[in-house]
Amino acid sequence: MSKRRKKNPGSWIYYPGVFLILVLSAGLTIFGVAPELEAGKESKNAVFSQRSQRLYRVLKVLDGDSLLVDKIGEVRLIGVDTPEMYHPLKPWQYFAREASDFVRKQVEGQQVRLAFDKERQDKYGRTLAYVYLPDGRCLNEEIIRQGYGFALTRFPFRYKKKYEQLEEAAKKRGLGLWANGGLDEYRWLLAQKIVPYEIFEMTNNWWGIRYKEFVRLRLDLNELTQELKNLRVWTNELSPSDLEKKLLENGWRKVR
Repeated sequence: MSKRRKKNPGSWIYYPGVFLILVLSAGLTIFGVAPELEAGKESKNAVFSQRSQRLYRVLKVLDGDSLLVDKIGEVRLIGVDTPEMYHPLKPWQYFAREASDFVRKQVEGQQVRLAFDKERQDKYGRTLAYVYLPDGRCLNEEIIRQGYGFALTRFPFRYKKKYEQLEEAAKKRGLGLWANGGLDEYRWLLAQKIVPYEIFEMTNNWWGIRYKEFVRLRLDLNELTQELKNLRVWTNELSPSDLEKKLLENGWRKVR
């Protein structure tokens, strides 16, 4: 009599935020990510691409790319970025109101379906999701398609290439915030009395930058590019006192 092979009862593999249960004896793979995904009924593709069949009510639109959803909490839309409205350090940005109003008309008070990607939460604890409207359209895509936001490509997600193509198409058609080749935003900025970065040429092919009462002098072209990148981040993310400290630590001089 031949010996029967003993079946492997199964094993556990842990990933941050996702439990993968391999039930080898039944020949099934179940991705247990949350009760609302009905683990055991949803396939792997359903977790990463297809929408859940469960409906969720959108209680409030927080801004152009985040929602308050019943039984979920705050949801950040995957792969899309809209102009800032309520950032604690960044100023109110061009087309922020229009983007928020567009999203509010689409989903506030509506029942939607959610789908998820590999990352389920961002660093702020918000749920990351694709949001599907009652008519089946994806809200994330519609925001980009109609020119109310940008493809957020700093982080990997399943539809990155598609979202980049949607942005390019909206740009070519001059939709929403892409209208008039940026002149509308320029005029809006002047009306807001935004403090500009001043760039001037110096001797020996050097460059200088002025921001308010601070200057950075005698930079070559590569240094100029880097300083502009730094300045954009620092002025958006630092308080006035921290900004002054950061500038002085990095070779800027205060002039009166």
